[in-house]
Amino acid sequence: MLGLGVMLMVIAHQVWLQARGWRFNAMSPYFLVDFLTFTLIGLGSLVEPLPHRSLHEEILFSVFVLSGLAAYYLGLHFPYAAVHKRWLVPAAARIPLLRLFSLFSIQTLLLLLSITGVVAFLLVQRMSALGLSFADMLSLSVLQIHAQVATEGLGALPVIIVYIITVMVLIHLYRLLQMHHYAVAFGFYVVLTVSYLLIASTRIPVLLCLSAPLAYYHYTIRRINRLLLVALLVGAPVAITLLQGLRSNALFAWTVSDRLVAEIIVMKSFHTLWQRYVDGSVHLEWGANYYYYSPLTFVPKALWAEKPQTSFETRWTMNLFGSLLDEDGQISVHTFTPWGEGLVQFGWLGGVVNLFLYGLILSYAIRFLGNRPHACMVYYFYAVLAATFVRTSVQALAFTTLLYLVAVWLYEAIFMKRPSSEEVIAQCAS
Repeated sequence: MLGLGVMLMVIAHQVWLQARGWRFNAMSPYFLVDFLTFTLIGLGSLVEPLPHRSLHEEILFSVFVLSGLAAYYLGLHFPYAAVHKRWLVPAAARIPLLRLFSLFSIQTLLLLLSITGVVAFLLVQRMSALGLSFADMLSLSVLQIHAQVATEGLGALPVIIVYIITVMVLIHLYRLLQMHHYAVAFGFYVVLTVSYLLIASTRIPVLLCLSAPLAYYHYTIRRINRLLLVALLVGAPVAITLLQGLRSNALFAWTVSDRLVAEIIVMKSFHTLWQRYVDGSVHLEWGANYYYYSPLTFVPKALWAEKPQTSFETRWTMNLFGSLLDEDGQISVHTFTPWGEGLVQFGWLGGVVNLFLYGLILSYAIRFLGNRPHACMVYYFYAVLAATFVRTSVQALAFTTLLYLVAVWLYEAIFMKRPSSEEVIAQCAS
């Protein structure tokens, strides 16, 4: 019942968008979030039905999920005026030294040094924490490194820096391509991709880097929606399977079908949380995820060594299962979806409010990035990440949205004193 209801709501939303004159875009969050909701929540519930204890519980659970999805659509299309102003004067007008940043060659050099510098810092930090040499780091699987680094608790500050620099590099890469500096742009692209291969602990950033040329072609040359749909339905599962094998040093340990089934089963942990809630054994956080844990993400571990766990998924994996380690001794963080995240805050109402916030945040980001043609590649990265948060949390969406928008604003404030002359393409969100 739940799976069919979710799929019908998603289809109805896509039909409504078309009726409202929305031009289909396979890279738009309007489509990608619906696609993953259809696949993970709808199809996943049909592939492996959840073990409901009674028909009454199944009906309550289904109504809870569907009401949350309705709240998401309400937030996504909430009729508020999104007027964005450039509220700060250009930095170069106030600090004469920063006039050097107006030189495109200086911008290129600074961003190249930034991305290589932060990657080197992360590698040295991990090597120091784990007591490994660089050769040892390369010989270990990414999953092993991620497990040990997470245990060491190195904090979120390096992740924040990587997010901001990545966004700025993507904007600069777009501008290099528009200026036909193809050799320099290719070098930028190689550095970005290799950097994520070295430091990424999940597969999504690597896939985004590898597919970035498709995003540029799609937005600046010709829309390739059909090719992107084929890539999404066929190429992505193959790539995810290969990357999963690469992460575990077992390249051909899974078939594509086995990996695909495993990837779309995301409701188990959420359903476990739901049953604990129904039984009355879940202590609600009463919004602490919003006003306490999320702001603490930006406090460095160096300033507060005993800082509590701020990630919702990690915190509630510990609460429900007692440990972050699975039976093999590897880090295994469960995901509870935005429905579960909201449920823990304010119960049933919390799920509805949380999904409404999901749509509201996404709507604001679409308007912000869609009006900035130079940020089209950033828009692509953000759209994919926003869709993947269907399986994780609104906290992750808010964190990513804030960093991406701040990074875009920083690039514009430092490097773009006026609208760029190369901005001749249509809006990203069309």
